[in-house]
Amino acid sequence: MERMRLPNGYDVMQLNAGETSLMYRNIVTGRAYLQHGVTLTPGGTVFDVGANVGVASLFFHWEAASRVFAFEPAPRCYQALAANFAEHRIRGAAYPFALSDRPGRAVLTNYPQITAMTSFHADRGYDEQLTRAFLANSGFDTDDIEEMVADRHDSETLTCELRTFSEVADELDGEPIDLLKINVEKAEVEVLRGIAERHWPTIRQVVVQLHDIGGRLHELRQELTERGYRVGVAQDPLLTGTDIFELFAVRPTGGAR
Repeated sequence: MERMRLPNGYDVMQLNAGETSLMYRNIVTGRAYLQHGVTLTPGGTVFDVGANVGVASLFFHWEAASRVFAFEPAPRCYQALAANFAEHRIRGAAYPFALSDRPGRAVLTNYPQITAMTSFHADRGYDEQLTRAFLANSGFDTDDIEEMVADRHDSETLTCELRTFSEVADELDGEPIDLLKINVEKAEVEVLRGIAERHWPTIRQVVVQLHDIGGRLHELRQELTERGYRVGVAQDPLLTGTDIFELFAVRPTGGAR
């Protein structure tokens, strides 16, 4: 874990400088989570599911003084996340477990050199293809791409704790959620299935990065529409040609305030 100075002048504890710079450009400069009508209510509560080292949590804190509850099961990422919460005095809490559809434990595949792809559903061949597509869209040539991908996905496995959204929400007395942000590398459906019916009306907005596997994009878009959200879809140009999309759901009336 190392300290890094960000372009906005703040320091952040992080693991891989290149990866952190990319997250900063996407989340802070590019405002990736504030599209298709998604906004932050000043002082509102945000759930950051799949927080990594906390760049998104920091953005929510800087942008709207949000109360952030962040979830990150990978131990080294969590260590940096917790340090950033403490140093920047983010209101809320950082948790060293994952959200899923049921409590328990599960095996997590951690990619130390590319932590953003750490997953409960890792597939090295599939993940390497995603990295190749990202690098090609970034302008690298084939030889450079193969050299860069060669050992990027060397991994380790870890056993991590699972809880559900609703378990945590009940501990917070079911307070309204201004934004539920999910970026969990193919485990997004499990996170959503962990939301009890009683909690859906308390969630004003949902942003999900998802892998469109087996028609997942259509299914989740339809489900959120039926729950009363206005839903938009986008794809990062650097992910063109992949099955990764961002889904933005905003409840026009009612729900959290």
